[in-house]
Amino acid sequence: MKKVLALVLFAAIIAAIIWLLIHFKGFGGLGKDSDKGEGKNGTSVSEVVEKKETTTSEEATEVKTEKSTEAIKTEVISISISKDEYIYNNNMISFEDLINEIKSKDNDIQIELSIDNTAAKNTVDDLTDKLDELGYKNYKKIDK
Repeated sequence: MKKVLALVLFAAIIAAIIWLLIHFKGFGGLGKDSDKGEGKNGTSVSEVVEKKETTTSEEATEVKTEKSTEAIKTEVISISISKDEYIYNNNMISFEDLINEIKSKDNDIQIELSIDNTAAKNTVDDLTDKLDELGYKNYKKIDK
């Protein structure tokens, strides 16, 4: 009798732990704070479709213009530096090719330099000096 009672109590404790983990998004995001089909701003997909259908062509043009301006402002170039190598778009790239790629972008673009702890200081300094020389001031160093 005591073994059965202990087994039932153990099963109840396990069930309670699993329920708590699920409830607080411990497993697969099925918790109480899941979006339930809603976007980040609290609107569902169907509400967004309905709102877009009711906009006039002038409003739609304004929205497209605002979105394209935001896309330009939020474009980010991510460059990783490890040892004496530059990695851009998941490919190793030479210093000259990297500079040519950066030159093809607007001077207001954000540049993120992910610096590995094995990166050579002169490799990082060469790139930052060249960015300063070219007028790119929107770069930030991120240590890994």
